[in-house]
This record gives sequence, structure tokens and C-alpha cells, in this order.
Amino acid sequence: MCGASDIATKPVASDRMKAELPYSERVTLKSGGHMALMEQNQQFAEAVSTFCAGCS
Repeated sequence: MCGASDIATKPVASDRMKAELPYSERVTLKSGGHMALMEQNQQFAEAVSTFCAGCS
């Protein structure tokens, strides 16, 4: 999960993590920065719920 406007942990870092973690997905919160979890908490919660539903 990354914010599209994150300047501390650039979205390219999320690409690397996805490549290294076999069951991962990359989700970009379009209006989010480094604190996308707090800035876009509803989008974050929806993405986590969707991911978890796919795991069962």
C-alpha cells in the first residue's frame, strides 16, 4: 500500500516489495502521501478488506 504522492517512500519501493513478496499486491492510494493510511483511511480499509477476503 502506498500513497501516490509519497516523497519519503517512493511508489517504486512498493514495486520492489511486491516483486520480492510472492502473495503480495500493490495498491496505490491516489490522493495519499507518506501517511496515506491516515489521510485516506476509508480507501485503506477497503483495500485491506478486499485483500483479506481474497486470502480465505
